[in-house]
Amino acid sequence: MKRHQIFRETIVQTACLLFIVLFTYAGLTKLLEGHLFYDNIRNSPILGGKAMASLASWAVPLSELAVALLLIWKKTRLIGLYGAAVLMLLFTGYTMAIVFFAPYRPCSCGGIISLLTWEQHLVLNAALLLLALLAIWASRKHKGIRWKKTRQGP
Repeated sequence: MKRHQIFRETIVQTACLLFIVLFTYAGLTKLLEGHLFYDNIRNSPILGGKAMASLASWAVPLSELAVALLLIWKKTRLIGLYGAAVLMLLFTGYTMAIVFFAPYRPCSCGGIISLLTWEQHLVLNAALLLLALLAIWASRKHKGIRWKKTRQGP
């Protein structure tokens, strides 16, 4: 294996491991402390309301756990990386909305994230989104999948 292939594979494996740990921890925490997550979504200045809280309190943690599972197996890893990128895009968008548009900033994060300001949380989310995109790129390059469509014909 060439040096650049090893580098790409290292990026993919590191990103997958990080997202597996992150999404498993976050998903299980949200399910185990479901009432707290529900209350935080219900009281959110961006997503507030009973219907959104009911939907998100199940959909978000189950999505996080599903993505973590997809990242475990090589056959589903690329799909999992796309899932991680979508989740991080949604989380980054939500955090941006809180930072720039919300009339108040709720305290809705648990664990280590609760030690961060909303601005620091935004930077972290953006960095994780970039990592997911980099891992997708590295994974696609590693498998020989090209970004450009190849010309088909005789």
